[in-house]
Amino acid sequence: MSERRAAAVAALAKLGIDAEALAEGRLAADALVPLVNGADAVRLVAAIGDLGSAGAAAALAGLEPHAGGAARREVRRALYRLRQRGVATPERPVDEPPRRRDLGSDIEGFVSAHDASGDRLLWLVKRQASGGSLVVAAQANEPEGLRDVQAVDMSRKHLRAVRQRLAREGGVTLVAAPWATVDALLVEAHERTTTRDRARDYLRVRAEVTAEPPAAPAEPLSSQAPPPGLDEARTLAAASAPLLGEAPFAAWGPGAEAAAPFVAEITALRDSPLVLNELQQRERVREVLRRAAEALYPAAAFARRLEGTAYVLAETGRGPAARAALAIAALLRARPAEGYETPFVSGAVERALGTLLSADVARQTEERRSALVATPGEVLRARESSRRGHTRG
Repeated sequence: MSERRAAAVAALAKLGIDAEALAEGRLAADALVPLVNGADAVRLVAAIGDLGSAGAAAALAGLEPHAGGAARREVRRALYRLRQRGVATPERPVDEPPRRRDLGSDIEGFVSAHDASGDRLLWLVKRQASGGSLVVAAQANEPEGLRDVQAVDMSRKHLRAVRQRLAREGGVTLVAAPWATVDALLVEAHERTTTRDRARDYLRVRAEVTAEPPAAPAEPLSSQAPPPGLDEARTLAAASAPLLGEAPFAAWGPGAEAAAPFVAEITALRDSPLVLNELQQRERVREVLRRAAEALYPAAAFARRLEGTAYVLAETGRGPAARAALAIAALLRARPAEGYETPFVSGAVERALGTLLSADVARQTEERRSALVATPGEVLRARESSRRGHTRG
């Protein structure tokens, strides 16, 4: 690997981009659009060009219509340099005017990954004859339904700026998805919503976007991460522990109120006056964790969150993480008991309860220090400890 290519790979890695997938043409240009007008746009484009491959050339050609100012000039320079090096670059037919990208119609769809509470963004963008766009921007929860939906007229420039600000300030990346799929998810979320107020009424604005019957609701699928079969899912899920440290999963976890009863159970077990050996106590704690997993992460809803997030990961160059998430989802659907035992799910539960338990223990310790009072469990453990330490003279 040349020094130039190595530097490009490192620069792209810092931007969260899989350079190998991009160089091989496996990363859609749509995944890079939120970055091409940001503060790192010129550095991004230069690094793509330095990969020196046909896949990189295709990505640059796909980005050119979305880039502006210095970034667009850098795209053109990079494409020129690639041609000088003998790399084939896509050419737009001379008899066709530049066309803006669409998904087979005047409507585009966009989705984000789920956050810790199960919320995500679902957008539909319909181009208007005036040159602007009607943007239907919704926040939906899995499984509770719509949190909010708004329809606003917006210029393409303003639309790009909003997406860039979401990515820069909120860490929320919107990736393109088939608009009919996004529409079906919005209709499903509307039907699940129990409160029928104006702010949660998608059907109120849907007629401005399409008159077609909605499709059956299903998560979008990415060609970059084919869903695994059950046997492969078991293999992938068995190695899923690293997902716990990756975005957005590192922030996933139940709310403190929902987890509180299970934290209280574990605390009660540890403070119980009953004398349990270490093996018995561990088994009782494991039983609490199993019940907590089923209650805090219902299999069907959690599988949907994983599948929806996997699509975004795959479309932004994180194929291995996407396939691991799909594997866990497949197990939760087909074999829920196995799904709950995967390192990712069991680790997520242990991490969530452990964090809350540590905070609870610290609070109780401070309260006891102030009151100078010991629990019955602490007294018994202290007595047992003193008995073990006593020897006959």
